Amino acid sequence: MKLYRWGYQFIRYFLFLCIPLVLLLAAMLWFVFHTQEDAAMEIIQANERLSIQLSERTIEAKLDVLRNDALYLAELSSLQQWLDGGSSATQAHLTADFLAFAQHRQFYDQIRFLDERGQEVMRVDFNAGQPAVIPMEQLQNRSKRYYVQNTLALNKKTVLISPFDLTVEHGVIKQPIKPTIRLSAPVFDSKKQKRGLIVLNYQGQRLLDRLREISRQSLGHLWLLNAQGYWLLGSRPEMEWGFMYPERQTMRFDHEFGEEVWLSILGGPEIGQWMHEKGLFTYAKVKPAELYNSLGSEHWILVSQISSSILAASTAENSRNLIIAFMVLTLLLMLLSGVIAHYAVRRQQAENRVRAREAQFRGLLESAPDAIVIADQHGCITRVNAQTEKWFGYSRNELLGRPIEQLLPERFHETHPFARQQDIAGPFTYPVKVGAELYGQHKDGSEFPIEISLSPLQTEQGPLITSIIRNISARKQAEEAKRRVEIRYRDLINNLPIGVFRNKPDTYGRFLEINQAMVDIFEADSVEQLLSYRLSESYCDAADRKAYIDKVTSQGSAKNVEIRFRTLKGREFYASVTSVMRRDPCGEIYLDGILEDITARKENEYRIQLLNENIQARSKELETVNRELEAFSYSVSHDLRAPLRALDGFSRTLLDDYADRLDERGHDRLYRIRAAAQRMAELIDDLLKLSRVTRTELKWETVDLTQLAEEIISMLQQIEPERHVKCLIQSGLTTRGDTQLLRIMMDNLLSNAWKFTGQCREALIEVGCTVKEDKIIYFVRDNGAGFDMAYADKLFGAFQRLHDANEYPGTGIGLATVQRVIHKHGGCIWAESAINQGATFYFILDGKERV
Repeated sequence: MKLYRWGYQFIRYFLFLCIPLVLLLAAMLWFVFHTQEDAAMEIIQANERLSIQLSERTIEAKLDVLRNDALYLAELSSLQQWLDGGSSATQAHLTADFLAFAQHRQFYDQIRFLDERGQEVMRVDFNAGQPAVIPMEQLQNRSKRYYVQNTLALNKKTVLISPFDLTVEHGVIKQPIKPTIRLSAPVFDSKKQKRGLIVLNYQGQRLLDRLREISRQSLGHLWLLNAQGYWLLGSRPEMEWGFMYPERQTMRFDHEFGEEVWLSILGGPEIGQWMHEKGLFTYAKVKPAELYNSLGSEHWILVSQISSSILAASTAENSRNLIIAFMVLTLLLMLLSGVIAHYAVRRQQAENRVRAREAQFRGLLESAPDAIVIADQHGCITRVNAQTEKWFGYSRNELLGRPIEQLLPERFHETHPFARQQDIAGPFTYPVKVGAELYGQHKDGSEFPIEISLSPLQTEQGPLITSIIRNISARKQAEEAKRRVEIRYRDLINNLPIGVFRNKPDTYGRFLEINQAMVDIFEADSVEQLLSYRLSESYCDAADRKAYIDKVTSQGSAKNVEIRFRTLKGREFYASVTSVMRRDPCGEIYLDGILEDITARKENEYRIQLLNENIQARSKELETVNRELEAFSYSVSHDLRAPLRALDGFSRTLLDDYADRLDERGHDRLYRIRAAAQRMAELIDDLLKLSRVTRTELKWETVDLTQLAEEIISMLQQIEPERHVKCLIQSGLTTRGDTQLLRIMMDNLLSNAWKFTGQCREALIEVGCTVKEDKIIYFVRDNGAGFDMAYADKLFGAFQRLHDANEYPGTGIGLATVQRVIHKHGGCIWAESAINQGATFYFILDGKERV
C-alpha cells in the first residue's frame, strides 16, 4: 500500500512536470519556427527591396553624371570662345578639351558637336581604349535623326535622354552589340543664340554590368525592362533586346510570367513588392526624364523575382533542425521530470512529517511582521522569530537562554516591566501592554525606537511571557521629516518677498495666518499686532473691499486685483492681491492669498504714460516736419525746374537764332550755361530719387538678382553697342526684398561699373555671391579705374566724388542711394579697391520682412 501510494505520487509529479514542459517546448519551438520563418522572409524581402533600391540609385547616379557631363560640355568655355571667335586657335583649344574629356571619362563611344543644321562639326570616337578626333571629311549630317530636332527645340540647361537601345550601322545591329544611351543638350553662344547641340553616346554595357553585380549579391534574379516589357537585362542573353530582333518579338515579361503580373507592375505604385504563386516579385519604376530637368519618353522597370521553390528551400533546413531539437529536448525533459518527481516525493514526505509537528506554532511565529521574543519566568529567552534576528542583529543561538534585558539599553534595565520578576512570577489574569516610549539595542550597540506589547502564557513547563516588539524607526523618521518640512515651509513663507496670508471674509477681516513680509508691508511692530488688527480698516476705499469680497465669493478666486491700502502708520500704498476661497472641515469659509506691494510699479506706469504722451507729441511734430519736407520736395521738383528749363531753353534759342552774332567766347559761355542748367536738373532728379528711396514703404517679395543684373547689362549694351564688355553673372542669385528698390540699387552699381571701365581695353564686370559665417555676401566687381581706399569713408556720402566730373560724369548721388536701399533692407555695404585695379562693392541683404 505504501509502495503503491509512492508510485502514484511519483507518476502524478512526473506527468505534472513533463506534460506542461513538453507542451511549452512545442509551443516555443513552434513560435521560434514561425518567427524564424517570418524573419527569414522579412530579411529576403528587405534584401530584395535593398537590391532594387541600390539598382535604382545606381541608375539615377549614373544618369545624373551623364546629364551633368552634357550640360558641362554645352557650356564649355573653349566651345563658347570658338562660337564667338571661330579662330583656328580656339578650335584647337576646343579639340584638346574634347579629347581630354573623353580620355578622362572613357565611358562614351562618341562625343559630338552638331551645328543648328544637324551637321557634325566635331566628333571624338573612343576606340581601342583611346579617344580619336574624326577628320572633317568623315563627319556626317544627322539632321534627320529624331534627337537633333528634338534637342534644338529645348531651352537652356535642358537635356534630352534617348531610349536604351543597341547601336545600328547601315540598318544592321553592330556586333558585338553596344547598348547605348544618348544624351543631347542645346548649345547657346554668349549672345544667347542657339548654335547647335552636344551629343554623348554612353556605353550602356557599363550600367548593365553594374546591375549584374548587384544581382549576384541577392537571392533572386534582377532584371531591367523597358516600358513594353522587353528585357534590357535578363537572366539569359538570348532573352534581351527583343524589340531590336524580329525573331525575339515574343520574348517579353508578360509572355514569361503572365499578363496579370505585368499589369500589376504597370498599374502599381512607383515601388512595390508582393507574393505571387510564381514567387516574390519586387519592382521599381525608373523615369529618367522626370528625375532631372530633362526630356524623353523612355522609362524603365527594375524587377527582382525569387521563385517559390527557392523560398521553400530556404525554410526547409530550419524545419528539420527544429524537429530534431524538439525530439532531443523532449527526451531530456522527460529524464529531468523523472528526477525532479523522485526527489519531490521524497522531500514531500519528509516535510509532511516536520510540518505536522511544528506547522501551527512556527507558522504563527515566523510569519509575524514584528519581532516576537518568548521568555520564561526567570526572564531568559526561550524562543525568537526571524524578525528578531533581523532587527537586533543576533542569531538564535546568541539569544536563546540569555536575559531578555540584553535587547534593551542599560538605562531601561531597572525601569521596564521586563525586569519585574514579581510580575512575571505572579498569576496571569490579563495581558500586560507597555505603551511608553523606549529603545531597543542592536548587537553593535546602536539604538532604534520600539514599541512593546507583553502577553502572558501559562504552559506545563511554567509561565511564559510573549513580547511583541515593533520597530517604529520608519514612523519616527516620517514624523521627523514632517517636522522638517513644516519648518522649511514656515521658513519659505517667511522669506518670501511678497505677503502670504489667510483671513476670513467677514466684517472685520482679521488675519488668521501671515508671514513676515505682511508685517513689513503693513508697517506693523510684530506679527501679533497685525493679527489683532482689523484688515477692513486698512482699505482706503470701502468700495474696493466690497468689490473684492464679492468677486472672491462669487467666482471662488480673484487674481491680481489692485487695491489701495493704508498701513498701520497711515502710509497709503497700492497692492496686487490674489486669493482663493477655501472651506475648513467645519464648513467655515476662509481666504488664502498673496499680497504684493506694487506702489513702485504704479509710479513707473505713470511715468511711462507721461513718456508715451511725450512720444505722441513728438510723433505729431515729426509728421508735420515730414509734410513740410514733402512740400519742399514738391517745390524743388516743380518750382526750381521752371527757371532751369528757362535757362536751358533761352540759351539754346540764342545759339540757334543768334549764332552768327556771337563770337567763339560767347558760344562757350552759352554752352556752359546750358551744361550747368542740365547738371542742376540731374542733381534735382537724383536728390528726389534719394528722397523717395528713404520714404518708400518696402513691398517684400522674392527677387531674382541674376535676372535684374542681366536686364540692366542688356540695357547698357543697347545704349553703347560699340563697347565690348565681358559680363559674368552668377546664376541663382535670389533674395527677399522690394523689387523696384533693388533694381535701383543694381542699376547704380552696374552703371558705375560700366562707366568706370570705359577706358579699359578688355573691360570685365562680374556679379556673384559668396557665403561666409552663414551669411550670403553679394558683390559687383569691375576692372576699371578704381579709387584710393584712403577716401573710402566718403564713398557713400551725397555729392561725394573721387574722380573728375569731366572724365567720369555723374552727380555723386548714386552710391548714397545704393546705401540707403541696402540699409532699408536691414543690410550693409562696403567696397575694396585700388587705383587702376578695379573696384569690388560687397553688400549683405537681411532678406527678412520686418513688421
